[in-house]
Parts: sequence; C-alpha cells; structure tokens
Amino acid sequence: MSVILRSISDAVWGLPTVILILGSGIFLTFKLGFPQMTRFKEMLRSAGGDSKPGGISPFQSLATSLSATVGTGSVVGVAAAIYMGGPGALFWMWVSAFFGMAVAYAEGYLSIKYRRVNPDGSRTGGIWFTLKDRMNAPKIAAAHAGLCILTSFGMGSMAQTASAAEALNREFSVDPVICGIFCAGLIGVCLFGGKKFTAALCGGLMPILSGLYIVGAAAVILKNINALPGALENILDSALGLRAAAGGAAGSAILRAAEIGCRRGVFSNEAGLGTTAPVHAASSVDDPDRQGLMNMLEVTVDTFVICTLTGLAILCSGNSGLDGVSAIVKSAEGVFGGAAAKAVAICIAGFAVATAVGWSQIGSAAAEYLFKGKGRGYRAALIAAAFIGAAVAPSA
Repeated sequence: MSVILRSISDAVWGLPTVILILGSGIFLTFKLGFPQMTRFKEMLRSAGGDSKPGGISPFQSLATSLSATVGTGSVVGVAAAIYMGGPGALFWMWVSAFFGMAVAYAEGYLSIKYRRVNPDGSRTGGIWFTLKDRMNAPKIAAAHAGLCILTSFGMGSMAQTASAAEALNREFSVDPVICGIFCAGLIGVCLFGGKKFTAALCGGLMPILSGLYIVGAAAVILKNINALPGALENILDSALGLRAAAGGAAGSAILRAAEIGCRRGVFSNEAGLGTTAPVHAASSVDDPDRQGLMNMLEVTVDTFVICTLTGLAILCSGNSGLDGVSAIVKSAEGVFGGAAAKAVAICIAGFAVATAVGWSQIGSAAAEYLFKGKGRGYRAALIAAAFIGAAVAPSA
C-alpha cells in the first residue's frame, strides 16, 4: 500500500502539476497587477473587523484556514525539502508562495462570489460552486468534492493524528489509544458543534501555537546569527547555481531544488488546490476582494513566516544534512538543550491536531455539497478515522 500511495503521490505531484499551478500564479500575478506588492498593506489589514450575524469573523476564517494548512508539512516537511533538494529548495518555496498568493487571492474572491447564504443566515461555499455555476462543470465539481472527502480521511485526519500520537508517545509516553480518544472527541465536538465553535477554537488555538513556534524558531536563528549571512548565500547559490560548475550535474541539482521547493511550497500553503475555499466562504465578509486579500495573508503566514523560520533555523544551525524530525530537534538543542525533543513533539502534535480540526470542516463542507446536505454519516466516519490514525501509530 505504501508503494502504491507513493507512486500516486509522485505522479500527482510531479513537475507538470507544479508548472500548471505556478503558471497560473504567474498569469494571475500579471493580470491582477502584482497584488502581492501593490496591496500588501491592505492584505495585512484584511483580517480585522468583527463577525456579522450568520458568519464567522474574518480573523476566525483566517485562523481556521491556517489550521488546515500549517501542519507538520510546515515543520517536518521543510526539513525534508532541504534534505532532498538542498538549501535552494527554500528559495523555490518562496517563489511558489509569491505567485501562489495571486492564486490564493482568486480562490478567496471566488469563495465569496459564488457561495450560498442559507435561511438561517449561515454561509456555505467552496470551489465546487464556482465549477458548477460559473464553469458549468458539475461533474468536475463533484469529483473535486469527492477527492476532498478522501483527502480529509487520509492526509487531513489519519496522517495528522498518527503524527501527534507518535510524537507524544515518543517523548511523553502517552498511549496512542488515549491520544486517539482525545483527537476523535475533539473532531466530534467540532463537527457537531458547528462552524462557529470550530472557528472560535481555531481563533484561540492557532495564534498561541504559531506564536510559540515563531518565538522558538527565531531563538534558534538568533543563537546562530553569525551563520545567517552564509545560510542566505547558500540558499541563493543552491537555487540558482551562482557558484556551481557548468555542466549537466549543476543543472540537474538546480532543477531538483526547484521541483522539490515549489512542490513543497504548494503542498504547505495549498494555494491552487481549492481546499480552503469552504472555510473562506463561511466568513461574514461580504466583499470578495477583501476575502481574496485575506487568503493571500494565509499564504504569507504559512510559507514566508512559518516555513522560512523553520528552514533558516535548520541551515543556521548546520543541520541541513539531517532529515525530518531529526533536523528540527538537533537545531533546537542549541537553545532548549535536553528539552528540545519534547518542545518539538509538542509543536508537531499541536499543529497536527489543528490541521485535523481544520480539515474536518473542509471535508464536512465537501460531504454536504456532494450528498445534498446529508453529511452525518461522513462525520461519524471521520471521527472513527481520527481515532484509528492515532491508535495504530507506532509506540516507542
């Protein structure tokens, strides 16, 4: 099964997909007049304001969207990208995120423009409504919703709760079954508690998780501040081959860094995948333009803040030769000493559970679209998946 899934992943996330999404970002960047730069201040202010009746507040929609995107991929995934593609992979993550911001703007805009307002005042939407109503492609919309449901079971739930359970068991000896019960209970409360409850939870949880992680990563960089100029030079050199010897080997290394970096960037912030559109559609914001700016802000926080700090912490501490959790823990040891592994485990578990919560809302919205509002069976299945993912996680 692992081999089959890896083959599917390699095919789906190959160079053609990266080129397609990046090309769309480049087109929209020019079409929209480089909103990443010309509207940067507006973007920073977009998450302000209170909630209106029937919707969640702008900040809560941003926090819920970040919960779904800022997962283990923004931590362990960055370490893996640097390990496989070299320091230059981080540069190409920046490139993909810059152009991905334009795609994210379009997703946020369309999520408001084609959403539905229910009789009770709540908002329902997703990229499926755009595909169905504007593109006249109901079959493609149904296929996308179905794939979102499948993703919510795998990457969005089981993989996340497994990561949380494994991290907590390894460092704190927490029984994976106990972790599974907690995760399943939390997902159940969010699914049956409604969008506003989940939004309030994410609005309180994500700033704390992100803030603690940012402070920790920044502390690692400051501890090794003398290595920062060299790390930045290494990133540019590896990405662009500024000092590389001429020949096929150099070109191949640059191409590999570009492919891995762009792929990891898209996978991390999900710009172009249409997955966070249901979350943005639930916002009380009525202006599509403002929601588009808010979606750009999500990409900024995910890639240009979280992923960048992760990558620089690894490079400044000289641990680019290590993969995954090992690189993160080794980098943190210079600041946190023997507590580094436990601190990293808490971060990984926190982000993983937050991602599962965020994806529960995405999958639930997809199920409601696909099954005409009848998603109770899906909710029960997702709760079970959250438990199973954690319960079968490897024990130390």
